[in-house]
Parts: sequence; structure tokens; C-alpha cells
Amino acid sequence: MTAAMALQAQQSNASCVRLNQGDQDMTVSLTMPNLDRPDTRFRLGTGGGVLDSFECTAGQTAFNIDAPLTGLTYVRDIQHNSYLYKVYSTGPRSPLIGFSFSVQRSGNTVGGPPIAIGTSNRHPGVPLTTSGPIRVDVYMEIFFRGGAMESVPMTDLGTITSSVEGDPSQSMQHHVRLEINVPPVTCTLANASHTLDDVLANELAASGSDAKESSFDVTMNCPMDNIDVQLSLADANDPGSSNGQLAPAPGATAGGVQVQLLRGGQPVQFGQVWSHGWSSKGQQVIPFSARYLRTADPLVPGDVKGEAVLTADYR
Repeated sequence: MTAAMALQAQQSNASCVRLNQGDQDMTVSLTMPNLDRPDTRFRLGTGGGVLDSFECTAGQTAFNIDAPLTGLTYVRDIQHNSYLYKVYSTGPRSPLIGFSFSVQRSGNTVGGPPIAIGTSNRHPGVPLTTSGPIRVDVYMEIFFRGGAMESVPMTDLGTITSSVEGDPSQSMQHHVRLEINVPPVTCTLANASHTLDDVLANELAASGSDAKESSFDVTMNCPMDNIDVQLSLADANDPGSSNGQLAPAPGATAGGVQVQLLRGGQPVQFGQVWSHGWSSKGQQVIPFSARYLRTADPLVPGDVKGEAVLTADYR
């Protein structure tokens, strides 16, 4: 009679203790181009890593990571390499920010799987065959949002805590601060000319009367969505003009009548800034209208001309 005995080897969990008592100061300050590359990673953000964070025995070095960061809003999931990141923003046009956590033998390549904020995460750690030091780090993964982006001023996002699974007293703090400088993107404005229909003197008989109003558009071309455009108008020949009245331009021969510009049916206010809002990608129109306006001066037949300058500012 023979008997067989099966043996099953069990791998014990590692126990880890703090070896280096420093915290990780993860202050990331970078400049990124304002490009329309949605969900493309720009770079891995690192900072203030602590070498030999823990001393661990042989086994599997699992960690729990608590990430109660504030000031961030979940936007969407992004697939990058073999990982699915939850990414966040500090505002409606900021770059997108993901987080990852690394457990490595000291000296090994850094990087690790993503973690989510506002919840507890688990990292399975690395298998150790012998006791030795390991390094744990938090990283930021910076992604292009898609459309125009805006800068993120230096912001304290909070503190992430990582702790040894099974012994939360053995923990480490990761202080997270972020600054991203993004240059603004500009649009182009096309020159526009508009001709009013001829007007008869009796249609402008009284001072303050107007005639022959008609609409026209100025074309603006933007390289991407979400450019925050602010617009303003000025009289090209008289900075002191008001009520949308354009001073006579070179070549004007008429008297007692000027061109008046309107926006939304109301005379434009030169020098007053208004918001076009967020752009769409490609061509879009900025609508205006123009009309003749009789002034108090004597009426003299001739050509009526005026010129205005439209200025776009960006945020």
C-alpha cells in the first residue's frame, strides 16, 4: 500500500517598516503646449521621491493608498498603455490629471498602475524573495484635454497617504501640489468691407435720423474649440468716437452724415469689451450691422466712409 502526500507551499505576506521617515513632496510645475490632442499623455509628473521608504521582509508587499484630494473634478476615463486612468481637472479648460502609484525595489524603474482620488486604492506590491528596502511613490499623469486649455496656478491639492496592508501604522504621506503653464491660443480675424445702399437726402432730413441699415459679418477662424475670446471695437480715425458713429475716413466727401455701427440692434460702444464666449473650431462669424446717421452739420452730398478696428483678446 502506498500513500501520497501533497505539499502546498504558501507565500507569506511581507511585513514592512518605515526605513526613511521623510514624506514625498510631490510638487509638479511644468509648461505644456496648447495643442488639440485629446486623451494623449503629455508627460509623467514626479517630484520629491523618498529613496528606501520602507524595509520589507520576503513576500508580497501590498499597500493601501488613501487619496482624499480636493479641488479636482472627475472628467472621464482614459486608456493609456495597459492602464485605464480616471482623470480629473481643476476647471472646465484645465489639462487633465491622473494619478499612479509605484512600489519598487530601490533603484528599479519607476511607474505603476493608476489610483483614483476620493477613495481607497490597493497596490499589490512586488514579490520579494529576500528582505530589503523598497521605494513607494505617487505620480501625476498629465493629459491633453482636447480643445484649448488654460493654465493651472500653483495649487495645493492635498495629501495622499500610503500604508502597509495589514499594518496601517506603517504609513507615508505624499503632499501634492500642481502648477501647469499653458500659453493661450489665438484666432485670426479677416478684414471685412461692407457697402450700404445709396441714400436720398430726404431720407436723412432731420438730425439724428438714420436709414438703410443692413447686416454684415466678420469672419473669425480658430484652430480649436474652447478658446475664450473677448472682443472690442475702436474707431480707426477717432479714438474719442462714441455711440457707434465712425469718424469720416480718408476718401469721405459727404457732410452731415456718418456711418453708425450696431451690434445686436444697438449702437456699439467703442472700447467696451464683450465676451464672444468659447470658440468652436474653424470659421465662425461675428455679426454686425451698419446704417447712415444724420448729424447736426449741414448735409453735403458725396461719399460716406468709416473704418473700425476689431480686436480679439484671449484668456
